[in-house]
Amino acid sequence: MNDAFFLLILPTRTLTIHLGTYRQCAGLSLRGSCTSAADAAHLLQTVQQLLERHPTQAWVDSQLLHELSQLGQQAILRATAASQRAGTQLYWCGMSAALRRELHASGLAGQLTLQPAASYGGPSFLLPAQLVSSTRQPQA
Repeated sequence: MNDAFFLLILPTRTLTIHLGTYRQCAGLSLRGSCTSAADAAHLLQTVQQLLERHPTQAWVDSQLLHELSQLGQQAILRATAASQRAGTQLYWCGMSAALRRELHASGLAGQLTLQPAASYGGPSFLLPAQLVSSTRQPQA
């Protein structure tokens, strides 16, 4: 991965995904809901795009992810599995308490690396402006 700034915004009707890399930081920001087959496919395609950059770690800001259907949960699990196969550790940061409860109830939480928002180590430009000041900035 080079030191180039990269940002790609991939909106759909219910789920918007911001994908970016900077130096050795790679990440996604999920905003909205992942409830349809199209949303799930969109998430998986975006994770594949991220993995093409061969990061060792990738950070997913989930602070503005509001809803996950069973399809959305399966997409998160499949994204995590694809990342593991590619040799990338995927961190899901800042997921709401309600979504974490849903993941625990479905048994998926133990298969994901869930982190608090403050642990986010991806590119800060992916974070919503009002959240940047409270989140750790990536090291240059």
